Amino acid sequence: MPGLVKDVDLRLESYKDMPNIQSLMSIVKPEWPFDKLQFKLFNEGTSNILLGVFLEQPLTQENCVLVRIFGYQTELYIDRDREAIYLWILNQLNFASRVFSKFTNGICYGYLPGSTVTYELLSEPKYFKMVAEKMAGLHTLPIDEFAEQHFSDVGFIFDTSPCVLNSALKFISLISDILLPKTTENCAGDGVTDNNLNEVFPTKEYLIEEVLFLRKLLSTAKSPVRFCHNDLLFGNIILSTDKGSVHFIDFEYCGYNHVCYDIANHFCEYTGMANHDFSRYPSRILQAEWVRTYLRAFKKHSNCTSTELPPIDVDEIDAWLDEIQNFTLASHLYWGIWSIVQSQRSKINFDYTKYALTRLNEYKKLKAMLLN
Repeated sequence: MPGLVKDVDLRLESYKDMPNIQSLMSIVKPEWPFDKLQFKLFNEGTSNILLGVFLEQPLTQENCVLVRIFGYQTELYIDRDREAIYLWILNQLNFASRVFSKFTNGICYGYLPGSTVTYELLSEPKYFKMVAEKMAGLHTLPIDEFAEQHFSDVGFIFDTSPCVLNSALKFISLISDILLPKTTENCAGDGVTDNNLNEVFPTKEYLIEEVLFLRKLLSTAKSPVRFCHNDLLFGNIILSTDKGSVHFIDFEYCGYNHVCYDIANHFCEYTGMANHDFSRYPSRILQAEWVRTYLRAFKKHSNCTSTELPPIDVDEIDAWLDEIQNFTLASHLYWGIWSIVQSQRSKINFDYTKYALTRLNEYKKLKAMLLN
């Protein structure tokens, strides 16, 4: 929206596009001499490329900004204007870094000191409880009230209905008529072929049927619909330098969903990205303690007293765990379909075909188990 985030009319061809990076920095940080700047490629992720631009080590909020270059054609399924508005709101609510500017194919925002979490770290109660409490804080932010207060006069409409299955249908519409991706230089292969993927889901119509099946299955979900991150993989969780708190980053897939979807999706991320290890999926004991911590924080952030809501007991936790398991199906199907789209469009060096096959296979196995 005009006035909220500065729009810069330039395109970065890559993280090595120094002429345009210099132009961007002259607008974002004109007081920083470009010949003194240093650069760090934080990651070449599965959706974007993230570059740090800084004056000196150690990196701080004051001397470093992040430049995120959007993945090729991701604007077809991510509303970048909406993303910038959500980031602005989250910053106003002290939940995200300041956005300095948007540019044609990316965004520039503030740096948060710290390091991304690991499986080993989030296997420890001290740290997975931090994530549970932080997610409860996110889910109780007054996003819609804040948006209505600041945007009602400009006619910007915020959709507060669950978005995951509608987004999955949008992804399906973007899959080319030749459903399955061809092996390219972007796919390492590892024994995964078009025929392998075809054995799981042979047609786009079948994918649509599965989305409609989930829509019916999840129509009775009891968990509240709140503003969710929707992509809390370990790389999007930053542990502060003093290891006393965690912060969430990269809200490009954010939107409203049942909160159990956000939790289920996060649990799936314990198994990894490039090389899945499903033995790392959180145990029922870890899940129960995670959910207990989350519910306690959710009620605290909602300003509910013990007299307003019943205490957290075993039955309540079991009900949440059952719903989380149902939403795990949605996570597997959603990211499996997403990965098919990426395999046909992305220029990032990641084996999307293998990833799609893995998630869709897990969807199929979990669905069979739940139906039986």
